[in-house]
Amino acid sequence: MARPKPNRANQAEVARAINALRRMVRGLRAAAEAVERDLKISAAQLFVMSELATSPDQSVKDLAEVTMTTHSTVSEVVSGLLAKGLLTRSTDPTDGRRSVLRLTRQGGSLLRRSPRAIQQDLIEGFVSLNATERRAIAGGLEKWIEASGLGSTRSEMLFEKPLRTKPREQK
Repeated sequence: MARPKPNRANQAEVARAINALRRMVRGLRAAAEAVERDLKISAAQLFVMSELATSPDQSVKDLAEVTMTTHSTVSEVVSGLLAKGLLTRSTDPTDGRRSVLRLTRQGGSLLRRSPRAIQQDLIEGFVSLNATERRAIAGGLEKWIEASGLGSTRSEMLFEKPLRTKPREQK
């Protein structure tokens, strides 16, 4: 089935939506690149660290919930932070079956000199909208993604993997 093409009647709405999406992607990319360049961590790692600073001693499961992503995605992000010495993992003193995470001194120092995680701004901006607007945006975006053929694309943490650090080889 052919997808409908923009016409004069809906061209302005298409342009508004595409331009808003471009602005969001550009802002997200700029924020992620700045974090990676200046802090040598990914924007996803900064978001996880920010959440741990707000509420220490969270498990990977807890972090998956507060970052609104999957356990496996957060686990991968946490592994990178542990390897860099920015987090520690220890046994929960109240439940020996559970591991909890906490910022190291180095992680806290890095976080103090870092910008605010862009994901926090997006979440707070969205929550500031009224309930009707939030439902309309969420529903509309979901329908747009499906109609665009991107419905099966996995939803992962924003900028989970660092961007390419080496320039591409020229052919």
